[in-house]
Amino acid sequence: MIKIYVCDDQEVHLQAITQIIENRIAFEEISMELVLATTNPSELLERFNSQEINVYFLDIDLSDEQYDGLNLALKIRESDPNGFIIFITSHLEFGMLIFEYKIGALNYIVKTADPELLKSKINSTIDTICERTQNSVNQHEQEIKFASGRGDKYILISDLIALELVGNHKLEIVSKHQVFNCNGSLGQFEDELPNHFIRCRRDMLVNLNEVVTCSVKEEMITMSNGFTISCSRWQINKFKPILEKFKKS
Repeated sequence: MIKIYVCDDQEVHLQAITQIIENRIAFEEISMELVLATTNPSELLERFNSQEINVYFLDIDLSDEQYDGLNLALKIRESDPNGFIIFITSHLEFGMLIFEYKIGALNYIVKTADPELLKSKINSTIDTICERTQNSVNQHEQEIKFASGRGDKYILISDLIALELVGNHKLEIVSKHQVFNCNGSLGQFEDELPNHFIRCRRDMLVNLNEVVTCSVKEEMITMSNGFTISCSRWQINKFKPILEKFKKS
């Protein structure tokens, strides 16, 4: 769920922005939660969790001894580089400062005497965030993460050819474009991957979509990228019916 934080030092504006957001969430049944609406920037910094998907509606001209809106945004960025920051302000001239500070704000909304116009701008911003996060989720669902000493690597599931156990919690990953080692177990990825990833050997998991031939005589499975896997006749005889059933489905 997406978490929303609002910070404005004027209570009347804080309540107006909060009401628009709450109404949008309730009316559209959006998977968002308004976690905090505050006039205190320090309270916001204490409350947010950078591991979640966060949205921050910030007034730029905060009358706080420690933080104005720009400095607050910079402080948020230190912990949450991917959070959505939206500035809401009465000062049109602050727009250039946002660019100069390189905060990466999603939007800059000028407060207006027309409540319907403000509502429209906030609602449009919320819709944009929903669309972007859904696209990100869809993309992430098509990828799988592999962890190694050199950092995490994300590979499209459709690009995976095979996963082989090569040591104690060490795997060799064969994809259409690269071969690399990572940490983990076959059991772990067997649970995470779709059901067309099947063991042809105890130490080898293959993508049935990428199997080209399965020869009992040669005791060999050949994958689409030319990668070959040696198996015993018993293993081939057990694997081949699974492959044939999959290809017919």
